[in-house]
Amino acid sequence: MEAFVVSPRRSQACGLLCALLGGLVACSGEIGSSGSNPDPGVGGAGPPSPGAVDPGTKGIHRLNSAEYNNTVGDVLGTRLQPANASWLTGEIGGFDNIAAVLDVDEEQYGRYFDSAGAIADDVFAAPDLKSRVMVCATEDTGCVQSIIRTTGRRLFRRPLDNDEVGTYQKVYTAAKKLGETHEGSVKQVLRALLSSGEFIFRIENDARPNTLDRHPLGAFELAARLSYFLWSSAPDDALLDAAADNSLLTDAKLIASVDRMLGDPVKSTRLVENFVGQWLGARKLPEHSANPMIFSDWSPALATTLTKEMYLYFGDFLKNDRTWMDFMKADVNFVDDAVAKLYGITAGTPGATTPQRVEVTTDQRFGFAGLGGFLALSSLADRTSPTTRGRWILGNLMCQEPPAPPKGVPDLGGVTGLDLTKSIRVALEEHRKNASCAACHSIFDGFGLALENFDAIGRFRTAYPDGSSIDARAEVSGASFEGLSGLADYVSQDPRFSTCVTQTMFKYSLGRLVTAEDAPALDKIKERWLQGTPSLRRLVQSLVLADTFRSRHGAN
Repeated sequence: MEAFVVSPRRSQACGLLCALLGGLVACSGEIGSSGSNPDPGVGGAGPPSPGAVDPGTKGIHRLNSAEYNNTVGDVLGTRLQPANASWLTGEIGGFDNIAAVLDVDEEQYGRYFDSAGAIADDVFAAPDLKSRVMVCATEDTGCVQSIIRTTGRRLFRRPLDNDEVGTYQKVYTAAKKLGETHEGSVKQVLRALLSSGEFIFRIENDARPNTLDRHPLGAFELAARLSYFLWSSAPDDALLDAAADNSLLTDAKLIASVDRMLGDPVKSTRLVENFVGQWLGARKLPEHSANPMIFSDWSPALATTLTKEMYLYFGDFLKNDRTWMDFMKADVNFVDDAVAKLYGITAGTPGATTPQRVEVTTDQRFGFAGLGGFLALSSLADRTSPTTRGRWILGNLMCQEPPAPPKGVPDLGGVTGLDLTKSIRVALEEHRKNASCAACHSIFDGFGLALENFDAIGRFRTAYPDGSSIDARAEVSGASFEGLSGLADYVSQDPRFSTCVTQTMFKYSLGRLVTAEDAPALDKIKERWLQGTPSLRRLVQSLVLADTFRSRHGAN
């Protein structure tokens, strides 16, 4: 790994730690070496089988903001959330955990360095947090090294080798010589660990990095992949122990670990919020606006609850092992009083401060496409947009990205001069008379037209504001259907629906983009998933059992 160098303009901020390091490990060199490989699991999964798929590769993975905050919170117990909007971020392929865009520059490293000090101060100011680091009380070398090994293992997500332990022992010794107490010296060690590239980056080693030679991940590398996939955080002690004895390399232990981790009521919500929040757009909903002159019921509070409903709806499938094929059809909602009013139903517990799970079969709403959050997100501020809704369904649920509209094509209002709050279907029909528009619109507009019974904030309606009846008949690529029910059946039965969720979770789980070489692996993962009830849990299991999750090769 490239050494992190603290420039002269950061030398004042470096303060005591740089003095302690004395040029050995930080200010002009690296904190922790990636050249060594203490992982006892390297090579443990055996040689590749004949005809094995290409597992692909990825660069070192800088912790993104959510991963950083979760990691320091889970490992050290701090409630500080240092990673904020000012931190360097990157997004590609719809996700912010893709290694290729998680760069670091000097300014960002400065934020990591400053945060390391703030976190160390916070930990040592609270006895219950300090005890996580101070695992022994004496000042002898054995105790100090035990502290370094225990805390380093949790932060680096692997055991430290003897050279690394010696490096951080020198930090402790130097601090003592400068007059620090025993605890103060250990605090400087913690700050050094948190400033290390081995903490900031997730590093997977290739014995032959300039070749395409496939090799299994080490057990600790696999543990890190699994924990950041499911928890957006570091492995806990149980997962590290399973890596230490190599049992994590077995199918049985890997599946058992998945089940245990998905069963964690707190950490498992991160998979829902970080995966669904980005893939299905829930993160954007709190900032969505609607014209208050038209939609007076819309408010930040309503947007927040509708966001929660999107998470809870997906989580219901994850926790209860519901078949993915019901994702567009399940008659389940999560409502408080405001959402119940929007939906025209009775809340499960009137006055409840958290959304309540309800099943109402007498209304016209069901499935993901019936969620108010989705319907609002896929609308404009003052009206529905069948084109926006249709493009979203085609792109996000079927992974078929529609082509960009031709240059110079006017919007619907410019084409017809119609009041689009009253006659959107007429406007679209007029728009599609343009031959350059018709081909594209024919593959997605129908999805949105089938949802016209729901207005721009998700309320059910049977007529437009002018009193004209809504026609929810639709046609997509030659297939006809009507309304939410017809849309749900069409999407659920389309093979692209199951392929898309497989491909999307594959990308998120690995933190890299999908390539053409991944097609055979994706086919195998989907085949394994569909052999039983295609629940989300089973999809996660199929992903982590695949060679693409458990192996890699160099970048050539």
